[in-house]
Amino acid sequence: FDDWGYVGPETAAAILRNYVPRDSRILDAACGSGLTGIALRNLGYEHIEGIDISAGLLALAEQTGAYERLERVDMQALPLPFADGEFDAVNFIGALTYFQSPEILRELCRIVGTGGHVVFTHRDDLMRDQHYGEHLAALEREGVWTRVFGTEPMPYLPQHPEYADRIKVQYFVYRVV
Repeated sequence: FDDWGYVGPETAAAILRNYVPRDSRILDAACGSGLTGIALRNLGYEHIEGIDISAGLLALAEQTGAYERLERVDMQALPLPFADGEFDAVNFIGALTYFQSPEILRELCRIVGTGGHVVFTHRDDLMRDQHYGEHLAALEREGVWTRVFGTEPMPYLPQHPEYADRIKVQYFVYRVV
């Protein structure tokens, strides 16, 4: 990822810092090898838990020392194994691409307490091609969440031979209502 110029975890953590106090309990959903956990820890967050489907990636995330707890969870199998409102915030970075339905976003709102935040990214090509903006707006109309921040498309993997300037990413912050 470094060779491709990937800065998603650092960017997302910097955005989250504007909305989520440092003493918050944060779930790094689809944490992978722990890049987002490291970025959050570097900004002073200490109560970070991570979930991912890959045992191998969780082993790498464990080595970072960024997490209080890591658990193998298949996020396609809903509901997630957490209580309603268990977390103050969820960071879901670089993984929405793998979900066919926006139901995962509704589920993340369930496990975040009222007033908490869901921070996530999505590729701009998929936002457009899958009409994803409509899904996000529908959740807002239903009273699930309120959008508090969103970026224009930004570089995703600028040095990747297939992505470069062709595929960008957007960052979003929604407050659970």
